[in-house]
Amino acid sequence: MGQAAKKNQKQPKLPPPGNEVEVAEWWALPMVGNVITIAAAISLQFTIILLPLVGPAGAVAPHATKNSIAWHFILFVAMGLSVLALLSKLKRRTEDASRFPLLSTAMLGVTLFLFVAQAAGWLSV
Repeated sequence: MGQAAKKNQKQPKLPPPGNEVEVAEWWALPMVGNVITIAAAISLQFTIILLPLVGPAGAVAPHATKNSIAWHFILFVAMGLSVLALLSKLKRRTEDASRFPLLSTAMLGVTLFLFVAQAAGWLSV
């Protein structure tokens, strides 16, 4: 191959060294969405494990208020991570037309249902 043929080959365009990746590009990376989804799933599992804290047995305990605060904290962490995972995957979907994120949507739905059930009193005595 001659020098002219090498110049005609398309080289991938790389960002200049030292430039940071934009937040919009970083947010839409598949790995970012997957890691946040895994973190949301783990925190949702902790929420479900701690569900007896706000159930009939936990509601009559002398430290029921502390139980409720701890459970709500974990629930809000799970809800926040679910929202972040859904937003990240929806951002990626707009860029590469990937599938709709059913798992992230389902986890957000479960956390919202648990919040509404607790607020309505369905989980207590």
